[in-house]
Amino acid sequence: MNAWLPRSRGQWLALGLGVLALAACLLLGLMVSARQAMLSYLFAFVFFCGLSVGSLALLMVHVMTGGAWGYHLRPALLSAARVLPLMALLAIPVLVGMHVLYAWSHADVLAHDLLLRKQSWYLNPTFFVIRTVLYFTLWCLLLALFTRCLARPETLPRVAAPGLILFAISSLLAGTDWTVSLLPHWSSSTYGMMFATGWILAAMALATLIAMGRPDAADAHPPPLRHDYGNLLLVLVLGWSYLAFMQYLTIWVADMPTENVWYLPRTLTSWAWLGRFLIAFHFAVPFVILLSRRAKRSRTWMGAVAAMLLAANLGDALWLVVPNFRADGFMLRWSDLAAVLGVGALWYCVWLGQWRVMRVSVDASPSSSTWTHSHG
Repeated sequence: MNAWLPRSRGQWLALGLGVLALAACLLLGLMVSARQAMLSYLFAFVFFCGLSVGSLALLMVHVMTGGAWGYHLRPALLSAARVLPLMALLAIPVLVGMHVLYAWSHADVLAHDLLLRKQSWYLNPTFFVIRTVLYFTLWCLLLALFTRCLARPETLPRVAAPGLILFAISSLLAGTDWTVSLLPHWSSSTYGMMFATGWILAAMALATLIAMGRPDAADAHPPPLRHDYGNLLLVLVLGWSYLAFMQYLTIWVADMPTENVWYLPRTLTSWAWLGRFLIAFHFAVPFVILLSRRAKRSRTWMGAVAAMLLAANLGDALWLVVPNFRADGFMLRWSDLAAVLGVGALWYCVWLGQWRVMRVSVDASPSSSTWTHSHG
């Protein structure tokens, strides 16, 4: 329980900044432009929620695949996953503000839209709330079961195997509910997989950045481990890029108005510059760097690539949520910064407490020497 209470100056500063920034976004922002304030909050919420859910998925991936990388990154990944209860609380503004965000939540819109009426069995406020509650209940339950099984590692596959299946389904549905349904007439069979892969990539980038930023990184994460981190990042970069490209190619070839509506503001306005930024820094530059064995074994290069991917993933969250509602072109509002600072500072405050507990428990564990020296 103590891990949830701010104890250091950094945690108290993060808590204060988070509360003030969220108050500015959700109170002042709603008075200026409710739609834009809620869009800002939604993309920040999606990004930081992805760091926690993606970390949980990576923990389960390691159980099923093995390798030294998972043991060395486990403290950072567990700390990030344990922020999930906070993200469940931060989902409340999305649920309360759904009528500002989602056209399908209005009865008068349904009355004049036959297609939305046919979808109303799924896209309705009550079911939307129930699904969101179920997502976080499922993720928190998987986290609790995973944590409990750590004392008996042989039982972890019993959680991880079905857990990864449930993660795939729940993240696909969550991405559809929170972001795709902003445009209820648009759909994509690839989007959910791309959304989930982006979450895992962001979590891996965060864990790598934390590992490379430690003062003892040269000893705790030697070159062979950094090489493993680089290979994992490369696989995830390729997976996300392939899915994003195939979605674009499929829609471009079909050239149907109901599908083009998602890409039109993203390609025919100055939002295209954000798309080019993602192509460069979410794919091309990391891909080229991670092809180099020397770069993957370098603490500096790996830290830089991880930071680049993390920043690009934040840009991707903005790309997924905002452009259709700022159709005049690329534009950042003050509420965007307030939302990222607010949600991010609260996330960091809780993560820091969990990280402190995890570091103490790892250092005190009889198996800590195995975590530090094993590789295979």
